[in-house]
Amino acid sequence: MRSFFKVICALFFCISSADADLPRLFGEAPMLAERVRRGELPPVEDRLPDEPLVVVPLEEVGEYGGSWLRMMKGTSDFHAFGRCIYEQMLRWAPNPKDGIVPGLVVEWAFSDGGRVLTIRLRKGLKWSDGHPFSTDDIMFWWEKIAQDLNLSPGIPREWSPGGVPMVLTQVDAWTVQMQFAKPYPMAIQYLAFKGHQWPLVFERAGFFAPKHYLEKYLPDSGSDDLTMASYAIFEEKANDFNTDRPVISAWKITEWRPGDYLTAERNPYYWKVDTAGNQLPYLDKVEVEIFLNQEMLNFRAVSGVMEMQIRHFSVQDIDLLTEFANKRGYRIIRYEGTSRSAVMLNLQYPGDLVLQQVFQDKRFRIALSLAIDREMICKLCFRGLTRPGEIGLFPASPDYVEVPNLPDHWSYDPERSNALLDAMGLDKRDGEGYRLRLDGEQLSLILETSSTVRSNLDMLEIVRSNWEAVGVRTTLKPEERTLYFQRVTKNGVHMIGNWGYECVFPTVSSHRWFGSNLWDEWAHHWAEWYLSDGKKGVEPPPEVKRLQEIEEELQVTVDAQRRRALWAEVIQSHAENIWIIPLIERTIGIGVLAENFRNVPEEAVSSWIVMTPGNLNPETFFIKK
Repeated sequence: MRSFFKVICALFFCISSADADLPRLFGEAPMLAERVRRGELPPVEDRLPDEPLVVVPLEEVGEYGGSWLRMMKGTSDFHAFGRCIYEQMLRWAPNPKDGIVPGLVVEWAFSDGGRVLTIRLRKGLKWSDGHPFSTDDIMFWWEKIAQDLNLSPGIPREWSPGGVPMVLTQVDAWTVQMQFAKPYPMAIQYLAFKGHQWPLVFERAGFFAPKHYLEKYLPDSGSDDLTMASYAIFEEKANDFNTDRPVISAWKITEWRPGDYLTAERNPYYWKVDTAGNQLPYLDKVEVEIFLNQEMLNFRAVSGVMEMQIRHFSVQDIDLLTEFANKRGYRIIRYEGTSRSAVMLNLQYPGDLVLQQVFQDKRFRIALSLAIDREMICKLCFRGLTRPGEIGLFPASPDYVEVPNLPDHWSYDPERSNALLDAMGLDKRDGEGYRLRLDGEQLSLILETSSTVRSNLDMLEIVRSNWEAVGVRTTLKPEERTLYFQRVTKNGVHMIGNWGYECVFPTVSSHRWFGSNLWDEWAHHWAEWYLSDGKKGVEPPPEVKRLQEIEEELQVTVDAQRRRALWAEVIQSHAENIWIIPLIERTIGIGVLAENFRNVPEEAVSSWIVMTPGNLNPETFFIKK
């Protein structure tokens, strides 16, 4: 344990030293220089912090000006813009294998055997309105937001390892101490994953909020005027789409028309510079158009309008994109994902107790898995760029472990699938050839998805037809993203959900692995029981309780051998019980990159955890004239 934290501290001193050689003179964008001349802004050296973060451009020092044109699906698709403004306490390096690097926090160190983490902000940071950014903004989030049940469902789990909330102490304007009941090395990764401005729209996560702006809207807990209407006003002011809300990111939203477009302009107080001393970002604006269908997105791409986007394209679009690439001056990029795609039965489905009983019989889940022709999915939907999915972590994961002799429930075997369904007593069929339940009703499933990507929808259509081939009637039901998460994370009323599960950073984003998160399509009500200490939800079976216990231990376990043993147990449980049904091995990100849009890698990891392309330093992207 002691040697581990020595390594952590040594790593900190290595990566933070990159900020030591700061440029002596600073440049700024012409649009900001003009505002300085008019007396609307202070000089650039007064707007930058004492310790600006120096970012090394991937290819070259860039040029100021221009807009980054992108597309999004609407309010629920905030990440189409939000991932471009990845500004955390700490951050993942452009190549996640290089680990955690400084962000808003410039120094950090563990003490007391890993139970205390001290972090220090860059001195002189400012919000986009010029107000000082300090530990007051962290304490405001922790004391007034994270612990107010009207704003948060409970103290965030990532800051309550072992169920014991951290003690957060404000040392001074730049320093806070995070004290945990146990050694907690995961804190570093969570600061890089969820150490952003609260609330990140529907995700309700973060680590700071602008106290000077929001405090006046926060209802007084001791006031007689405390109403949900007053909380609604606070939510409106805190919302990421609010154009008046100060930000710490490279661009600030200045226009938001939900059915039309989003515009964000450069933050004059942004706290990063390039190696030549130029204040970042290079680009004046990020302009995001809302699209209504895939054809509209593809049209914008082949017209050469978009500079860089790897969101919402699929492998089916490759031929079309390739046909126009040379004419329109763009390249096709492919980023490798870190998650597997899966379908998950709601094992506590409240809509039908007979169906719930069927779902909880693991023979049914195994039968559905065996009925899926994953090789066909890979060939027809993903052009052989991925492989059939199984259970386990990817070799790139720090917790990777091989588990021998796992039961094979992934091979395409419709004969065995039919035999298992017959053995369950589902051997009778109606006039249409569909199986009947034990109560004589038709066995009918609804597979829900929020995906609009054609490759995913085509994949699910194959799943649907495969299940119908063994006599299980199935309806595919695409839903708007907000509705999907309302049905899953709020109510748990869905029947079968489709989403991915993390296989490189599974402890950071543990959704769908342990049955302990309201996002878990297969275990929503069991997770609710776990999170409420048994006051809500449904008590899970012993096997799921064990998974929940393992997650708690993984959060505080440093020893590599013990972590491998725990993950081997998790993988064994999933393989035997088919809590989730994996479909493909790895998601593939397909996108377009304009020839003159520079400092963007053509190959990278695409992950929600590192907020791709946010970890690639979008503030250094520029249009080469």
